[in-house]
Amino acid sequence: MKRLGLLFGCVLMAGGMNAQDNEVRLSEAHRSNFKHWSLGLNVGATASLGDAASYFFGEKTDAMPSGVGGFEIGLRGNLNYWFSPTIGLTGSAGYHSTSGTDFNYYFEGNYIDADLSLNFNLSNMFLYGKDYDRKHALLFSIGLGATSLEAEGYDEAGNFLASAGGPDRAFTTTIPLQLTYKRQLSQTWDLDILYKHTFAGIDGADAQSIAPTADFFGYFGVGAAYNFGSDDKESIVYYSPFEGVFADMTEIKQNYEKLVNDDDGDGVSNLFDEDNSTPADVNVGPNGAPLDVDGDGIPDYLDADPFTPKGAKVDNEGRMVDSDGDGVGDHMDQEPNTPKGALVNFKGISVASAASGGGGVGAYLPSVFFNFNSATVTDANYLRLAAIANTLKSNPNVKIVLTGYTDASGPEDYNKTLGQRRADEVKQELVQVFGISADRIETSSKGENDPLAKGHNNINRRVDVAVK
Repeated sequence: MKRLGLLFGCVLMAGGMNAQDNEVRLSEAHRSNFKHWSLGLNVGATASLGDAASYFFGEKTDAMPSGVGGFEIGLRGNLNYWFSPTIGLTGSAGYHSTSGTDFNYYFEGNYIDADLSLNFNLSNMFLYGKDYDRKHALLFSIGLGATSLEAEGYDEAGNFLASAGGPDRAFTTTIPLQLTYKRQLSQTWDLDILYKHTFAGIDGADAQSIAPTADFFGYFGVGAAYNFGSDDKESIVYYSPFEGVFADMTEIKQNYEKLVNDDDGDGVSNLFDEDNSTPADVNVGPNGAPLDVDGDGIPDYLDADPFTPKGAKVDNEGRMVDSDGDGVGDHMDQEPNTPKGALVNFKGISVASAASGGGGVGAYLPSVFFNFNSATVTDANYLRLAAIANTLKSNPNVKIVLTGYTDASGPEDYNKTLGQRRADEVKQELVQVFGISADRIETSSKGENDPLAKGHNNINRRVDVAVK
C-alpha cells in the first residue's frame, strides 16, 4: 500500500509538472491585442476601359454630347476582417455610373456590384530592417463578385443602337483587383486611398461587342475606415511581426554583448550598469552606480561627509549646510540665525542655557559618526565637533555625556568596548583640539543596544551628545 501511494503521488506530481509546462502564455503579438474588424466608405471616379472607353482612352468626336466619355461618380462600402497581420477578407459593394466613347459611338449606363476578396498586406511581407510605430499599410486584394449593369449605346447623332442584356439589366460575374494605401489617423480611424480594377464577365458591358474579350472598369476612390474594438488597441494591419522578431533578435545579441562585458571593471556587466564609467576601486551598488549611503546626491567616493541626515542640503563636497553652526542643518533649522554657541533644540530653536538655570532641557547637539569597526574621528565630523565645542564654550556651566554606539556586527562584548572607544575618542578631540575641559565631559557605551535606525548601520555607528 505504501508503494502504491508513493506511485500515485509521483503520477500526480508528474501530471502537475506537465500541466505547468503546457501552460499557454500570450505574447504581445497575440491576435487578442489588436483590432480585426473595420467598416469603410469611399467615393471617387469611375472610368470605362472596354471597347467604348472614357475619353482618356477612347475616341470622341465633337458631335457627341459633352457629358459623355469622362470620369463618372462611384460610391463604395466595405467590411473587412483580418485573420493575421498579412491575410484578411473583405466584402465590398458599390454603385457606379459609367460612360465611354468609341469611333462614332458612345454609351451611358451604371452598375451595382458586390464581391468577396482575399486581402494581402504587402507592407508585412517584406523586411525593411526597421521596427517602429507604423502608421502606413499597402494592401492588395483579389476576389470574385457579381454585378447588375445597365448600358445603352448610341451613334454620334444620338440614335439608340443597343443595350446591355436587352431591355433589362444584365447580370454577370466579376473579378476585382484592388490596391489600397492606408494611413492611420487614430486608433479608430484610417484614411483609405484605393484603385479598384474590375473585370466584367461579358464583352457587352458597354452595349457593344467588338472582340471576344471582357470589358472592365477602373475606379479611383478616397474614403475613411472605422476600426471596431477597444480604444487602447490598434488595427492589426499596422503591426509587423517579422520586424518585431528581428528587432528582438538584434536586441538579444546586443544585450548578450553587454552581459559579458564590464567596461569600467566594477563587477557589474554593461547590461545592468547605470554608470559605466565609475573609477577603479569605487564601491558600487547592484545597478553599477557609485554608492551614496546618505542619499545626498554626492557619491560616497566624492562625499566629504557621507553621514549627512536624510533630506539635508549639502554643498558640492557633500557637507551639510549649517549657516549658524548650531549643528542643525538649514533644511530643518527653524531658527537659522541663532548666536554662535547658543544651545538649541533639534529644530534649531534656542533653549534656556544651563548657566541661567535652564539646564539645557531639550538642547540638541549633533552626533558624530564612524566608519565600520573604526574609532577614528574622520575629517568630515570636525564640523560637528566644532558645533559641540562652540556650544560648550558659550555655556561654561554646561556639561555633556558622550554615549558610544555600534552596529550589530561582531560579538556583543567587543561592540561594548568599541562603543566606549568611540566615546573616548570624541572626548579626546574636544579636549585636545578644541580646548574643552575634560571634567565637563563624561563618556559611556551602549554598544549594539538601542540602534537608532534599523537596517542602517552607518547611522548606528555613532556617538550621541547629551546635555546633563
